[in-house]
Amino acid sequence: MSRREILLDGEWQFLLDPEDRYKIEPPEASAFTSRAISVPGSWEEQGFGSGPALRQIDTWTKVREYVGAGWYRKTVRIERADEGRPWRLELAGVRWTTEVWVNGAFSGTRDSLSVAHRYDLGEALVAGENELLVRVDNRMRLPLADSHIHTRHTATEWGGITGGARLTELPRLRLGRVQLTPDPSGGTFRCRIEAIVGPDAERTGYTVEARFRAPNGGGVFSASAPVAAAGETELVCALGGAPAFWSDRNPQLYEAELLLKRDGETVDRTVRRTGLRLLTASGQRLELNGRPVWLRGYVDCCVFPLTGYPVWDKAHYERQFRIVKSYGFNHVRLHGWNAPEPFWEAADEAGMLVQTELPHWSAHYQPRGGEPPADVDSFLQAELERIYETLNAHPSFVLFSLGNELVEDNGHERLNELVRLAKKLDPSRLVTDNTGFGQLPEQDREGDFFIPSFNWHVPLKTEEIATPETNRDFSAVARLTDKPVLGHEHAQFTMYARPEEKMKYTGVLRPTWLETIEETLRVKGLEERVGEWIEATGVHQARALKEAMERVRRTPGAAGVQLLDIRDFPGQGHATTGLLDVFWDSKGTIEPARVLDFNGPTVLLMACEGRTLFAGETMDVRVLLSHYGEEPELSGRVGWRLLRKGHASATSESGTDEPVGGTAEPVVGTADQERGDAAGRARSGAAFAGKAAGKSGWSGPEPLVLNEGELVVAGTARGSVEEIGTVRIGLPAGAEASELVLEVWWADQERLAEDRDIRNEWSFWSFPRVRYENAESVWSSVPALKTALYGASFEPNAKFDPFSYPSQRGVRLAIVERLTTNVLQYLVGGGRVWLLAGSSELYDAPMTKYLPVFWNYLMFSEQAGGTMGALVRPHPALGRFPHDGRSDWQWYQLFNGTPAVCLDAVPEVEPIVEIVDNFNRAKRLASVFEAQVGQGKLFVSTLAFRSPPDWKRPESAFLFGEMLNYVRSDAFRPEARLAVGQLLGMFRLRGIHSFL
Repeated sequence: MSRREILLDGEWQFLLDPEDRYKIEPPEASAFTSRAISVPGSWEEQGFGSGPALRQIDTWTKVREYVGAGWYRKTVRIERADEGRPWRLELAGVRWTTEVWVNGAFSGTRDSLSVAHRYDLGEALVAGENELLVRVDNRMRLPLADSHIHTRHTATEWGGITGGARLTELPRLRLGRVQLTPDPSGGTFRCRIEAIVGPDAERTGYTVEARFRAPNGGGVFSASAPVAAAGETELVCALGGAPAFWSDRNPQLYEAELLLKRDGETVDRTVRRTGLRLLTASGQRLELNGRPVWLRGYVDCCVFPLTGYPVWDKAHYERQFRIVKSYGFNHVRLHGWNAPEPFWEAADEAGMLVQTELPHWSAHYQPRGGEPPADVDSFLQAELERIYETLNAHPSFVLFSLGNELVEDNGHERLNELVRLAKKLDPSRLVTDNTGFGQLPEQDREGDFFIPSFNWHVPLKTEEIATPETNRDFSAVARLTDKPVLGHEHAQFTMYARPEEKMKYTGVLRPTWLETIEETLRVKGLEERVGEWIEATGVHQARALKEAMERVRRTPGAAGVQLLDIRDFPGQGHATTGLLDVFWDSKGTIEPARVLDFNGPTVLLMACEGRTLFAGETMDVRVLLSHYGEEPELSGRVGWRLLRKGHASATSESGTDEPVGGTAEPVVGTADQERGDAAGRARSGAAFAGKAAGKSGWSGPEPLVLNEGELVVAGTARGSVEEIGTVRIGLPAGAEASELVLEVWWADQERLAEDRDIRNEWSFWSFPRVRYENAESVWSSVPALKTALYGASFEPNAKFDPFSYPSQRGVRLAIVERLTTNVLQYLVGGGRVWLLAGSSELYDAPMTKYLPVFWNYLMFSEQAGGTMGALVRPHPALGRFPHDGRSDWQWYQLFNGTPAVCLDAVPEVEPIVEIVDNFNRAKRLASVFEAQVGQGKLFVSTLAFRSPPDWKRPESAFLFGEMLNYVRSDAFRPEARLAVGQLLGMFRLRGIHSFL
């Protein structure tokens, strides 16, 4: 007998009940006098609700919103009602509470945030007309308002029936709960099937049968068994000698047909789609169907910018997974929510490995010995059970967490109990007690795996998640447990806000977080600068993210990562962390193919002690292979070549652009194969081939190949990261400052199981050793300069005589750390002053760090550095320092931990090196600028030139020398002019006797 289904989508009568007038007795039909509402759909989408009380500055705002109860009424005609056949009502996409009446009789209450609300109506429906009344109440029933399923920052407090409604007529004798448990090692499915067949006396003659239809016409496999006395029958269905496995690379799906038969005739039937897969923890490694797998994940925070609620459109999720797969991701974490059924169907088909969670982000399970509220705890346990039952057949559901950031350092016993419950319900899924919080070692915390933060778990620090030293990894955390660890909400690097996105908000939400930003930019006259800042910070974000992700892949004990996020996050201050905007559209900062370089199944990595070196010295760069591809063992050749790129132009005194580095000296470069044979060494005579290799975006000559070779990979097993060889890089003594690019690629494509490119590249910078000559005309009060600037005069500020020193001692340049009256007199009277300003000397000194803003400034305003990268102008002050106008690793030590100078009060001054401030504050900032003051010339830098170690670094020593040459040359001709009062409004004036 078939299951009859009646779709209830379409028009319903509707009545808002903001004052709960009908809380005790439901409304009569005559009360429904307002306009109708459509199902599926939200209240806000259809014009119900009021405008916002305020326009939120830290997230988006709905154009209208209603919080309270709403009543739905519909008359349903049943053409026939077979006696003894029960009915079921399903309401999909509702929050938080529903109540149902059928023909005036109360049918119950449901309150799930994670699955559809189902009502078993029995025989309440009759032939002819039937009245359905549904009350939906979207108020916060329990103190779980921070859960992403309905926080104001993500899916909002939406109301309505957004996924549709349906009635199903069930057979009197029917199938109940079905649990499918895959066993890939045995090539079987274990089926636990509930049969509802009446009293024991009537059970004779009943059997249950499971039929599994293999993908691609692979046949049908079946098993059957008599209905057990308890009504729940177990059977095992073998899938033949060559079962089809489901994986992230090849998501093959079976159609499982479950039948209840009596005397050979089918009395009920249900169908599931499922996959033969098992994710297990093997030590610190995750294995999918017995093969190592590395989870390349991102966090989905329940962000739906057009609707404000999770959509029930499978095509939406299919597009989502096509996009993320193109960037290399195979894993997604649902942050504090469980997705609708269309999501899971699309995830099954795309091969996504999904972690779902309870709708839970709270402190109810803190401290360790505290008792959570009983109603909250009971609700969460019920949600867990509902999720496990509903998602049982979906192979994409592989990981489960009890919620986001729930515990203090030492966990909670009640969460341990829930972990054990989940494992008992379905041991084929891996479970953890929470995502993100709790210290390792885990002590008695329960979990198959753990998700600590590689951003800040002790002993790690957020500001050090990516550095030029790529020989670092996250082993300091991963080594603390013998179970798999995933990096929690990784990176969180931001770029500049993009005002053009507001045109996409055509639904019920508006990006009101953008309004204050646009107003600030407009008032400050900075609107035309936004395009530059978007481009510069987008490049910086991508470069920082690449290293942060590669650092995880270099970590031997890491099983995966959960990036926050591939998309921007609309709330909590608005976090522009994504490569994509909230609409799943690219922001144009990096192509998917380049993300695959560091986010594919198999990637080539690099480990080195830094990114800069002196000309004449060499650096051994270790090349690593992280292999999680299809091949059980990967062997073959890795090609490499070292390029010398063109340079940023140095503008001569005559105003012409002179390309730097137009000639290339022979490179000091060899490849040392640590395991393998001499094939890993560079070919003789290949030190300088002198041939062009692709186009450069820089001015100057095309990149030149300096050296090339191959590394032999004897055999890297799947599931490992191994060093495969060493490439020695460097330029000879005396070579001009240059950017070097090391390119690596897999050379034996025929040895790969599938067609894919495995490649990567990294930049290094070589600088000549610097001797600062002719320094006799320089006077300085900077003690640290004594170690570098030989021949200069060094005295305290108080000793400097602006009247006699220029004429009697030949002083032509004063380098100081602070302004004093005598130095100011010298400047105004026509002298040249280089001010190495520290934060203590600035009235407004925003601190910088090299890495971009973490998350956003509104939420983390006290973080170390609230800036987003640099814009470096073509300027003769930079001389031959190689750069592409954007932040890159040769700037790391120069920028990191230094202050910036605020130029808001002096719009006539243009930065030479501009620091891009966060978009909330939008200060005009500079690390380097120049100006005329009186008859003199002022050069200001806040770069790291203030301590002896600064001059020991190749990049700092070289750039200081270029700037020193500039400020002593005729090219030092500032265009902007500052009045003394403007200068004193920026820098503190110190009494000369304060620094004897």
